[in-house]
Amino acid sequence: MFLSFLLFKVPRMDKRVMAIAKLGYRKCVVPKTSEKLLKPLDLDIQILPCNNLKEFINTVFRPEV
Repeated sequence: MFLSFLLFKVPRMDKRVMAIAKLGYRKCVVPKTSEKLLKPLDLDIQILPCNNLKEFINTVFRPEV
């Protein structure tokens, strides 16, 4: 069985990201297709857009510079 490991949008993505920003999270990984929806919100949270699981792993586990 082959899995594509794609990341997909969820309903009300903007409200979910606003909720975690209020909880104090500083970063949020979202599907790249949701990036344009979240940009105009001007939140105090870093949006990390990814297309697939490999990008997600490389983004989340990369060393901080």
